[in-house]
Amino acid sequence: MNCKKIFIATALISLMHSVPSTSFSDAIQNGDIGGNFYISGKYVPSVSQFGVFSATEESNTTASVFGLKHDHTGSAISDTNPNSVFNVKDYSFKYESNPFLGFAGAIGYSMGSPRIELEILYETFDVKNQGNHYKNDAHRYCALCRQDSMDRASGKFVFLKNEGLTDISFMINACYDITTEGMPFSPYICAGTGVDLVSMFEAINIKLAYQGKLGLSYAISPEAQVFVGGHFHRVAGSEFREIPAMVPSGSTLPKSQFAIVTLGICYFGLELGGRFNF
Repeated sequence: MNCKKIFIATALISLMHSVPSTSFSDAIQNGDIGGNFYISGKYVPSVSQFGVFSATEESNTTASVFGLKHDHTGSAISDTNPNSVFNVKDYSFKYESNPFLGFAGAIGYSMGSPRIELEILYETFDVKNQGNHYKNDAHRYCALCRQDSMDRASGKFVFLKNEGLTDISFMINACYDITTEGMPFSPYICAGTGVDLVSMFEAINIKLAYQGKLGLSYAISPEAQVFVGGHFHRVAGSEFREIPAMVPSGSTLPKSQFAIVTLGICYFGLELGGRFNF
């Protein structure tokens, strides 16, 4: 599923057919706006639609990626007999959705129907225990091997431990509230761009990002509205560098090792929140 195509197509069609020809500059020139600042907060449960995970060493060729055996005891990973520990060839991490730990806050300025806002969004996605087959966090590890087999691979592999992915976004959104006299609900549409701080494998990469939002708001008073809608968010670029790799105990490799991770990050879901004018 391509969440970019799904949400952008819906948002653009709605915008083209629903938004009047009034623009931000037109409203300002006509002098018919009642501008005000506002703050908003919302809960944003999200479904992950990440691409296929892959990784390679930064300074060496990685021939294969191996996962830990399902019944790993949790003991320290040693350079001795690695084929008895890493035996899942072509292993790739997959990520859970985020039903509980997604939140956002924004401060903005409304000019009647159009408004602009600065938003901070927090999302976290844990690593999936695929099939619930892995014991003692074995699903969090993968080895980057310089040969196609883990047989006699001592001194020829490093490994990664995946504690999940956290995405903190700083976005500028342009929004439009479609108000109709006599209607209690007001549809809204937003498009935004900004930067994301993507944290995984104890490293932070800064990436450009973009998003879209579409929903309905309801005014419970002149100063307060509640809203419900949908959102999508995509990180531009899928390559993450300077990922610290771990060296197994007893290995002759230098301790300072780094990897390059490739992962397309996209997620979508609901947004439920409130907006308060001041």
